Amino acid sequence: MFGWKRALSLLLALCLMSSWALAEGTEDNDLDGLIVEEVMLDDGDQSEPEDGVLVISDEIYAELSELDMEVDDTIDRGVLELNKNLPENIVNILLVGIDTRSTDLDKGEQHGDVQIILSINKDTGSVKLTSIMRDLYVTIPGYKSKNRINVAYHFGQSNSKLNGSGGQLAMRTINRNFQMNIEYFATINFYGLASIIDSIGGVDLELSAEEAAAINSYLRQHPPAYDNQGKDYQRQELEKVSGVQHLDGVQAVMYARTRHMSGGSNDFERTERQRKLLEVLLQQVMRDGMDGERLMDLMDTASDYVTTNMNWSDMFELAVGLLQSGIIEKAKNGETLMEQFRIPMDGTSKYSTVSGSGGSKMSVVEFTSGGLQKNVVALHEFIFGEYIPAK
Repeated sequence: MFGWKRALSLLLALCLMSSWALAEGTEDNDLDGLIVEEVMLDDGDQSEPEDGVLVISDEIYAELSELDMEVDDTIDRGVLELNKNLPENIVNILLVGIDTRSTDLDKGEQHGDVQIILSINKDTGSVKLTSIMRDLYVTIPGYKSKNRINVAYHFGQSNSKLNGSGGQLAMRTINRNFQMNIEYFATINFYGLASIIDSIGGVDLELSAEEAAAINSYLRQHPPAYDNQGKDYQRQELEKVSGVQHLDGVQAVMYARTRHMSGGSNDFERTERQRKLLEVLLQQVMRDGMDGERLMDLMDTASDYVTTNMNWSDMFELAVGLLQSGIIEKAKNGETLMEQFRIPMDGTSKYSTVSGSGGSKMSVVEFTSGGLQKNVVALHEFIFGEYIPAK
């Protein structure tokens, strides 16, 4: 899943719930003194809400509450190796895109080929994204040998001692290696991501001519099994020119997966495309707005493809924080909505060939001497403003 029944869709849900909340209970962007209340209204009650109160009807409240019954409750927070010294006002969520193409989240190898830390400051509403390269060679808790970080999710899924939770081991791996405090995750596959993007009408992305050609070429040579369009759908090829073009869900997934260009295979650039796609989706949703009915349609779409251990009330709390940051106004003005970072940083890693299972060889991204600590410090400074060691 590139991002998730809730890696990407969690981010979208936060954005969409924010836009919906603004439309339902506030005017313009004046959110001072916003109070969130669960106001249960009878169908015939047409009374106006008080100023500054966000109204949730009993029907929508019931539907949202049902999502709590679908969360992954197998996560044991006691073994996540949380850095308890980190401030609690910043919530870190691991977005995992797994590589299965099936509509069933439980099928396929389920490697975490996309791993992004979504950091939301509850006080300011600021949003930050940190990509972790999938081939990064790290310690995986419970295993003697180092391995690529993208296998942690798969190992967790196949390990009965971990209750079959890929999210738990993926979070624990990042927490141990980078002294982090991640205790929430969301995951989605290719099919789910494409469906979610199509549910909001596709996305407008600025492409290079080479990126457009690469998307067209891949879709011709490898028609995806996870294409959610009907048999009669005729996909228009992208123009082989630089500029903004409209992509449907599958084309957007191809954009996020593209790494083979004229300069060779470049996973560094691919992680940049993944972060760019998330930001553009966020900008589009914030700019276009969202009413209650459209929100529920999106969440119905997302619910089939995302796995998460985060309940709707936690998501809603973060959404209110996003509203209070003025993010909608920023989107309308075309401003950058989120800061971005990538691990490993330039100059702190190298490509290496190591021995894999059965004596096979595999290419990995390995930290240079002192590189891991440099990345830990830089990651903390990016998210928290300072390095805060676990011990």
